[in-house]
Amino acid sequence: MEVQAPFGFVTACHAADKFMVQATLASIKFFCPGVPVCLLVDGDFDVSDLERQYAPIVMRVTDLPNVRMRELVSGNYRIKLAAMWEGPFDFYVWMDSDAIAWGDFTPHVRSDVDFQIFWSEISISTDETAVPPWLDHFYFDLEKLFLHDPDFEWRGHPYFSAGVYACRRNAISYDHWMKVEAWNGGIPDSLFRFGDQGILNYLIHSGAQRGEMNVVCSDLQYLTRHHGRIEIDKDTSSCGWKFPEHINRPRTAHFCGQKPYIFNWRAYSRAFTIARLEHHRHRHSNLVAWLLVLQEEAHVYWGKLKRRFGKVIARVFR
Repeated sequence: MEVQAPFGFVTACHAADKFMVQATLASIKFFCPGVPVCLLVDGDFDVSDLERQYAPIVMRVTDLPNVRMRELVSGNYRIKLAAMWEGPFDFYVWMDSDAIAWGDFTPHVRSDVDFQIFWSEISISTDETAVPPWLDHFYFDLEKLFLHDPDFEWRGHPYFSAGVYACRRNAISYDHWMKVEAWNGGIPDSLFRFGDQGILNYLIHSGAQRGEMNVVCSDLQYLTRHHGRIEIDKDTSSCGWKFPEHINRPRTAHFCGQKPYIFNWRAYSRAFTIARLEHHRHRHSNLVAWLLVLQEEAHVYWGKLKRRFGKVIARVFR
């Protein structure tokens, strides 16, 4: 796809998480109404309702010109990578469907760099000697990585979630990605973990280490499991179940891990629920918006119940 704007948002949609990306789009439209949006669609399902409501630039995986790229990004977390090589923006903010804009943070986006990490805390101190177990779980097998890049310095970096970040188009070349992707040996998560997350962290940090990429870190991501809920509670203390007009610290709110379903007692869902309601209020009353959100929840849990029941039946008649 040809570049159509110097800056924009990009998010993706699979059929199963369409009800979530509605919240992502609603938050962008509310807080950043003048910024264009690209919607990557993985599958042949209908998104015409989202086109009417948000007017995104729609890019379907099936329309990507590179066959290998289509295979790489289809049906998994790597779909976001299509924006790096085929997206419509020179510079863009990527947001997973479990993330929303929480205020207009675009004045803090650094389009003068190659990559902006939405995290500012150093994860492993520069004098650390022991490899923390979470590095292997969430990012990569360091011992295997050293076989390919023995000079990689794994300490002193802010290891980040691949769910939100800002990036220049072609910041990483497709050929270089393919070369490093081959280190997995054709086995998913053999070296790099969590789909694109491990390999993306490696390429960004190693590129910065070699002086090949200009990378900055910014405190532009709110994780309730890390930051708690006090700050969002303050932002929403007087707005009920609507977006607040004023956000104390604009940034992304990312609900990775436990998904922000209303009936998921292990997750904090208030801000995300507000975004879901905002989407439905565009065409319906407040009551109907709530009923539609509850209907979406019922569909999710009914799907989970059917899958669990199917596994039980399979074990019984195995």
